[in-house]
Amino acid sequence: MDTETLQLGASIALLMKYYPDSHVPESILKGVNLAKQLFVLEAIDREAGGEPVLEDPIIEFGTGATDGAGTYYEIAKWSVTKGKVGILNKIELAASDYVNTQFQVTINGKKKLTNQALPNATTFTFPDVQIRGGQEILIEAKDTDSSANTVWGDITGKEIAV
Repeated sequence: MDTETLQLGASIALLMKYYPDSHVPESILKGVNLAKQLFVLEAIDREAGGEPVLEDPIIEFGTGATDGAGTYYEIAKWSVTKGKVGILNKIELAASDYVNTQFQVTINGKKKLTNQALPNATTFTFPDVQIRGGQEILIEAKDTDSSANTVWGDITGKEIAV
C-alpha cells in the first residue's frame, strides 16, 4: 500500500475517532480504487474497534435445457447483496451443442454478450470489475434450431461488506 493511502486511512481513522458522528465524505474517496477504499474503511473499523472488512466468495452455477422455441433461458444469476460491493471474477459458459446454441450475458442491466455462438466451453475473466449492491449478473442461452440443448454456466466472484 502506498504512503498516500496509508496517510489517508490514518487521517480518516483519527477523524472518526474524535468525531464519531461524522462520516467519510464521498469526495475523499472519489477516484481512489476499490482496494484502497476498502483499506481506508478497514482502518476506520479497526480504529473504532470493529471487525475488518469481510469477503464472501460467490459461486452461482446453473444448468438446464433450452426450450426449443428460440427464447432465452436463464442459466445462472448473481444479485449482489445491498450494502455490499460485488467483485466479479469470471463467467464460464458451456453447451451440449455449440453450433446451435447462443448465449447472452447481462451485467448491471447492460448486455455485454448477446446472440453469441461459442466454438467450445469459454471462460471470461474480469479482474477488478465492481458491481454495486442491488445490481445483478445474468447468463442466458437459447437454441437456434428448434432443438433442446443442455447448457451450463457459472459466475464466480466475491461480495465485500462496506
